[in-house]
Amino acid sequence: MSAITILPYLPGDAPACAEILAALPDWFGIAEANAEFLRNLAEMPSWLAHLDGRPVGAATLRQYYPSSFEIHFLAVHPAFHRQGIGRALVEHLERQARGQGGDWLHVKTLAPSHPDPFYARTRAFYTALGFSPLFETDALWGPENPAVIMIKPLG
Repeated sequence: MSAITILPYLPGDAPACAEILAALPDWFGIAEANAEFLRNLAEMPSWLAHLDGRPVGAATLRQYYPSSFEIHFLAVHPAFHRQGIGRALVEHLERQARGQGGDWLHVKTLAPSHPDPFYARTRAFYTALGFSPLFETDALWGPENPAVIMIKPLG
């Protein structure tokens, strides 16, 4: 397997990121939300995972409090799932958060009370990387889309 390279997001990366989102309709199927994710890539600290020079994943880190960071956005092109790209992006975000004094990394995703099989895979991914569910709420996205907040201590 080729080496995964994580590079800072640049404005010229927007078309590649839009392509990644378009390839993931089971996770990113709302056009307005996708447009916001693309804006956030340019406005928040963001990185792209490259494989053989091709952007295949992207992630955005958001800081809410001095010691608390959120994986605001993470997407890997489905043709490259299960190749360590998502893990490499999360590990990069962990290093970034730790380097800024972060004690906690958290992520919001669709809760297990929702039967969506794609988000079950998302939760399994984060669990495998050491995240634990903290609580479930319908206050963020409404009762039809309950959210679970998952956390990981950065030690």
